[in-house]
Amino acid sequence: MYSDISFPNKKILEIRFLSVEDFYTISFENNTYTIVGGDEDIETNLVGITGDEKVYYISADDKTLYYISVNISTFIKELLLFDDYVNQNNLPENPDDLQLAEFTDKFLSQLLELDKTVCKSEFWSEIFEEMEYGII
Repeated sequence: MYSDISFPNKKILEIRFLSVEDFYTISFENNTYTIVGGDEDIETNLVGITGDEKVYYISADDKTLYYISVNISTFIKELLLFDDYVNQNNLPENPDDLQLAEFTDKFLSQLLELDKTVCKSEFWSEIFEEMEYGII
């Protein structure tokens, strides 16, 4: 089903993808999701794709669903962009609020080039917040 997509073979933002043959489906909140990966440390936090190709972060323990992206190929591009961005754009050792905001804004502008709906993503909103606070 998703054999034409090249999934990252490393953890990015704590997300690790399954191999295509290990994908499975679950029913959650009256919808069916193909599970393609999840949080490496919390096995009940999953990345799932709906029938209309939208990608969600599913927290089974909290019974919550967070929109991520318009489709899995876009999400993978977003993750790879994030990985490249944080590895190539070093912040000073103790960045101030302005430096953190600029760092985050620059990444957001690059992300918007991939996906105009990224500001609707609860997943990415949390990542932006963590970047602005210097957590990531």
